[in-house]
Amino acid sequence: MNRPLPSLTIWTMLLALAWTTLPAAAPTVSHLQVRITTGAAELTAGSVVELRIYESGRSVRRFPLTHGESWPRDSTRVIPLTLSEGLDPHAVARIALYFRAAGPSSPPWEIGAAEVDVEPDNAPPERLLNATLSGVIAQRGELTTEERDASAMRCASDADCDDHRSCNGRERCAPRNRAADSRGCVKGLPLVCPVNQVCSEDRGCHGLDNAVTGPAAAPVGPSP
Repeated sequence: MNRPLPSLTIWTMLLALAWTTLPAAAPTVSHLQVRITTGAAELTAGSVVELRIYESGRSVRRFPLTHGESWPRDSTRVIPLTLSEGLDPHAVARIALYFRAAGPSSPPWEIGAAEVDVEPDNAPPERLLNATLSGVIAQRGELTTEERDASAMRCASDADCDDHRSCNGRERCAPRNRAADSRGCVKGLPLVCPVNQVCSEDRGCHGLDNAVTGPAAAPVGPSP
């Protein structure tokens, strides 16, 4: 006995149901900018400075900021970083600057101020953890922010879950939902466009672009 195939409407409902069971895509950034103002002592050539980012549930990320050069005292360094894997700012528990002196006779290094800016797509830069580091490190050690409480890393509103993409739907902050990820975000339903249309971030739903693959047809008209 032949059974009728499900209609397009049923297929759409099944696709939407499957989509809601997937974890929500966290809004990540791939570009950081580190700004460090040195204190009264220069950074000796050969010293090591690293940015360290500690995230909930994963290994620490380390980003070298020096490559053997010295830094003058009372100067400001701006260092852009491109991440190979996106970073979710809401999952960051703390950040730190690690310093290792070039040698045992090197003086302590003073940091007047250090900040890390995240650069979200289509949004102004924001200071990571809204934190500024300052202090003195002797020979070897870290300057670090306080550890964030786990509850502070959960979403508080839908805006915390927004991945700034419209075609995959609107993300929601719903920590009690079974489909929520570790941050309490639930993935949105993808935008369903009319038949023969697709969604793109810059245009929304639009028809497929038909390219001319053969010679243009001659205009139809009366023969001379």
